[in-house]
Amino acid sequence: MNEDNRIGLLALAFIVLAVGVCIIVFVLDGCKIEPIWEFDEIPDLGIQTVQDAMGWVAYEIRYVSDDIHYPADEYWQSPAQTYVWRSGDCEDYAILALYLIHRDVGIDGMMWCSTNHGWVYADGHEWEPQLGMICDGWYSVIQMIPYEQVMRRATTTHKAIQEQEAGA
Repeated sequence: MNEDNRIGLLALAFIVLAVGVCIIVFVLDGCKIEPIWEFDEIPDLGIQTVQDAMGWVAYEIRYVSDDIHYPADEYWQSPAQTYVWRSGDCEDYAILALYLIHRDVGIDGMMWCSTNHGWVYADGHEWEPQLGMICDGWYSVIQMIPYEQVMRRATTTHKAIQEQEAGA
């Protein structure tokens, strides 16, 4: 066997070993990868209940349409963006509220959407995020989005828009 073949076989063995190690780590880690959404920009706000979170968001965030911060339809801000900018539209209110409820109260809520509005479902109630109040039964639910999916979309939407613009 010549030197080139030995180098090729050594490289192949290394690749097989690396893939094997990755598979073992994945299996030992419980076969799932859970994203962690932590936003250091958002300090402890003293929130202890769902009502605290909803009230804080309703009082501290002002409504602005998506095109104020980013010229895109239905731009979902991350919780950190809404906190830092202190503004957003209905789903941005809901996203920040859901994050605070998850982080500070310890429960996972959901965002539910009617035809043109984002709401919060948490602790057995529907909440209007801009008013910070319970609104059980005000509107028909069109779509329920679990906390994890909301955070995934809110933290990747801006990346997708940037990639789309870079390709244009």
